Amino acid sequence: MIPPSPEGRPTRRAIILLTPDIDDPVGPSTERTYAVRANYAAAISEAGGVPLILPYETQALAAALDLADGVLITGTIPGTEGAAERRSFELKLIEHAITAGKPLLGICHGMQLVGEWLGGTFTRSLPASHSKTVDHMPSAVADRIAHDIAVEPGSVLADISGGGTAKVNSLHRHALTGVGRFRVAARARDGVIEAFEGETPGFCLGIQWHPEYRLTDFDRAIFSMFVARSGARGAKSGPATLHCSVRGRLAALGLALPEVSEPPGAFVGAVRTGDIVTVSGQVPLKDRTVLRTGHLGNGVSLEDGRECARWACLNALAQLERIAGRFDRVKGFVRLAGYVAATADFTQHGAVVDGASELLREIFPACWPHARLAVGVGSLPRGVPVEIELTALLGDAEG
Repeated sequence: MIPPSPEGRPTRRAIILLTPDIDDPVGPSTERTYAVRANYAAAISEAGGVPLILPYETQALAAALDLADGVLITGTIPGTEGAAERRSFELKLIEHAITAGKPLLGICHGMQLVGEWLGGTFTRSLPASHSKTVDHMPSAVADRIAHDIAVEPGSVLADISGGGTAKVNSLHRHALTGVGRFRVAARARDGVIEAFEGETPGFCLGIQWHPEYRLTDFDRAIFSMFVARSGARGAKSGPATLHCSVRGRLAALGLALPEVSEPPGAFVGAVRTGDIVTVSGQVPLKDRTVLRTGHLGNGVSLEDGRECARWACLNALAQLERIAGRFDRVKGFVRLAGYVAATADFTQHGAVVDGASELLREIFPACWPHARLAVGVGSLPRGVPVEIELTALLGDAEG
């Protein structure tokens, strides 16, 4: 049963995204399989969270993070490095999660990767220690206690460990070394970093051993703390923060709304009629400067055109926000029209305008669907390759 909040409403369980491995067998690519060890999910569930496996779909990161309350970067097969595809995806996920302030827990490989992103050094061999040897991979399964760790006073782990040392399992050949934007929270007696706290805006914890086996109360307390921090943050993300969540999704994409530009003629940037806002055609301006000029099919690539469509859409959204006052008043979109300056033999106008449509889908995941026009023209104002106009539907602000 979900416990009630102080106001008497049911408290939503924290949603935790888990990164999986990918099994890439010889044969058709259709047979690739995502997999994550079940005890990761069981540990999240036992701590009161809802575990969800996150596929390697980079374009869906903003929407997934908006849904989630916390992120867990799991371990790989012991002694192996994560595949390039997995590393690339997880590094983007780490960046976006930290930027968005989502609670982040990295275990084994996950700890090393988060630490690497924070400036530490990933090393493929454990440091030699002649006087204090520790076996960091004593068996093929981490189902038994392997060694002690020394917990740093004042760390979050010290608050839950009940003392200066703790017993942990172990299953790794690689390690995190060096310094970065993190504080070491625990070490093995041979000096290997066993845990760190990220110096980040939100909760960020790296654990080198495998607490998902839950061999001790200490292991369980780590998951309880992570899920509780995630749930506490999620409880703050009600309707009153919908306006901020749009900007958060933009930030997760490395974007921000440009300043509203004044129209260069005898018209206004946007007009509201009842619940409908019509935004005048916007060109791709970045820092008040035209992003680029030219024609698709003659010096402007498809990717350049898509980027221009994105920036034109960002300028349209800036105009929309000025009229709406807040993004939580936006209830949907009626139409997006894209005009593409192109040569006579260019035919991928729709693919260019997709740059704008996909941006709406990423930052307004619940209300992005819209009708669309994509048409080729001989030229556009200021010589730009793309112009975007937008029609949106407003309602009352929530919260």
